[in-house]
Amino acid sequence: MNGKRKSVSEAGFHSRRRREIRIFLGLLAIWCGLVVFLLLHGDQTYSFQTVWKVLCGEEVKGATYAVRTIRVPRVLVGTLTGIAFGIAGNTFQKILRNALASPDVMGITSGASAAAVFAMMVLELGGVITSALAMAGGILVATLILCLSRKREFSVNRMILTGIGIQAMLQAVINFIILKTSDYDISDALRWLSGSLNGVRMEDVPAFAVIVLVCGAVILSQTEELQLLSLGEEMPVLLGMRRNRSRMLLIYSAVVLCAGAASVTGPLASVAFMSGPIASRLMKTGGTGTLHAGMVGAVIVLAGEAIGQFAFSTRYPVGVITGIIGAPYLIYLLTRNKNS
Repeated sequence: MNGKRKSVSEAGFHSRRRREIRIFLGLLAIWCGLVVFLLLHGDQTYSFQTVWKVLCGEEVKGATYAVRTIRVPRVLVGTLTGIAFGIAGNTFQKILRNALASPDVMGITSGASAAAVFAMMVLELGGVITSALAMAGGILVATLILCLSRKREFSVNRMILTGIGIQAMLQAVINFIILKTSDYDISDALRWLSGSLNGVRMEDVPAFAVIVLVCGAVILSQTEELQLLSLGEEMPVLLGMRRNRSRMLLIYSAVVLCAGAASVTGPLASVAFMSGPIASRLMKTGGTGTLHAGMVGAVIVLAGEAIGQFAFSTRYPVGVITGIIGAPYLIYLLTRNKNS
């Protein structure tokens, strides 16, 4: 009898694992299609052979600059940004056990935005320094939220409400800075706040890739702990897990991912918010879905870039498109939670 139960359990486990692999490979195939599309199309459309020659190092008049300098950095940064926001949002939602508890809803990306706007419009800085200050701003705001939301015990609701309150305050700060500075400087700030892949460079990729790899690896190494934390506050204690240590490690890894992504592209609205729930609905296996959420995020960002660049007569930043997609999804989640 025990052997029969064990075989049924093993069969269920392998079935779930096969489904997870199929879903991941499907997301990977969609991502590859979007990469190829974005490399081939732009102001000038090139053939696959031409783009391949450029990627292999050959010099092709006109195509070399367009592909290497503009399109490849956009695709790489867009992919890394989607993975970072996707994993960060999924981690927050699992820890806080709430599909609405993403970094952009809780004000962490607003911290990066406020720091970047202050650097650009008050300190008149740019480039790497602005990105570094934006990342520091996101981490500082996350620390503030954690400190204000703690009393004797960790409270999910207190942390979410504190984050929403700080987000409202930071948005007011951003609006105040914009209103008090010259019209000449506003366009740069608004472009950054909308979330865009315009202007990204290959120089942005190496450091950003290291952040995504290191923080992503830390979160993946804590998969079992993340699974336990998603079950509630009592289960980790019963199993002898050091929940506060694991929670802080996961939260700060997600914060660095989110702040690092926002420092490069600006706050891409709704990517962190949508990736985790979409991955969970695709998988239907009850796992943490960290890798799947990252791939969903990458697909959302590249699809948003393709739609923003080619679907309309006017070109829109990717953050505008993801924000438009995210609004009805938020309403759907709220409606579903109300009816459940």
